[in-house]
Amino acid sequence: MMLTRPKSLRELALEHLRNRIIDGTLKMGQILSERSISEELGVSKSPVREALAQLRDEGLVSIEPQKGARVFTLSKSEVAQICDFRQAIETAAFEIALARNPKALAKDMARVVKDMAAARKADNETKYLALDTTFHQLIFQHCGNDYLSASYSRYVGKIAALRTHLANLPQHTALSFDEHVQLADAVRDGDMTVVRDLLAEHIDRTRQAYSIAEDAKDAEHSK
Repeated sequence: MMLTRPKSLRELALEHLRNRIIDGTLKMGQILSERSISEELGVSKSPVREALAQLRDEGLVSIEPQKGARVFTLSKSEVAQICDFRQAIETAAFEIALARNPKALAKDMARVVKDMAAARKADNETKYLALDTTFHQLIFQHCGNDYLSASYSRYVGKIAALRTHLANLPQHTALSFDEHVQLADAVRDGDMTVVRDLLAEHIDRTRQAYSIAEDAKDAEHSK
């Protein structure tokens, strides 16, 4: 039997902070105090500092000299770049996965969509959003290309945090769920043309929703 190696203090701090950023407990732009975090977790500042450095590499945290760390923020331009990145990399992974392992991909996507429906019915937004992330990760799991998977994994936390941020917008989750159902159906049918069009629409709505939300926020501040 293989023994599971206990997580290091750095790994525990990293997992704790990453999860709280992704689920929205720590808000975009929020200042992060090494002292407060270390006291909360009961660890020294060293593993917290190491965790923050890793989160900086993942794009979830910004660290400035003399100012310290804070949760990332996104401009409309940065969200547009994230959407461009997702469009390119998810389309490529979809094409490979549908060519190499279509039945397994379709089966797993159908299962996740079913779980997403159950989470919505139970009004469990946290679980639903986690399943949303899982749905997109399936594309990379089944494409069998480590380079594509590694590229996506580097930013999956930031994408998930953005997903949580947008979930508060009216009808966003309902529309998102419908698009996942349609994508799973298109994968089942093996229709890459439909998959490509649906994915473009799905990702572009993220771009538009964030832009509308930021414009509304700017208008409110200017009053």
